[in-house]
Amino acid sequence: MHLRYAHRAGFSLLELIIVVTLLGILSAGIVPVFQGTFSSVEGEHAVRDLIATIRYAQERAVTDSIEYRLYLDPDSNEYWVARLAGYDEDDHEKIFETIEERGSEAGLLPSRIEMRRPRARKDRDVGAYYIAFYPNGACDDAKITLEREREAGGNVYIETRGGMGRLRVKQR
Repeated sequence: MHLRYAHRAGFSLLELIIVVTLLGILSAGIVPVFQGTFSSVEGEHAVRDLIATIRYAQERAVTDSIEYRLYLDPDSNEYWVARLAGYDEDDHEKIFETIEERGSEAGLLPSRIEMRRPRARKDRDVGAYYIAFYPNGACDDAKITLEREREAGGNVYIETRGGMGRLRVKQR
């Protein structure tokens, strides 16, 4: 049995060029959509990581019965956790050491999120703001403002409140 088109073994060059061109046009339309999605997901993860770090410092202060601090540096968009290591005998000031355990290293917010100057105390020696968490579960009253692009969900406000160490997060 002979097939009528048996002599035609593949695609012509023109057919391949048309298919590749169509794939290129479709890709050019789809890639920006995915880029926007990935950057908003990255922003959401960064905010959740900061909130998890706050909760981590709060829990460790109670568990270890020692003061912990969350340091915030709006100039570098960075935050990190430190714990009380002792007291300086000359100045009678507290000495804090940065925690470098797995999962608690310094966090860096992505460039699409800008940390505003927090409403918190400032450690002049370190040059950063901080929120203190105490062994009794209390913490400093503080407010952190994270500015995100409008399409990424707007600004995020994180507040910590004193005696019971409450944490409140608002998005606008």
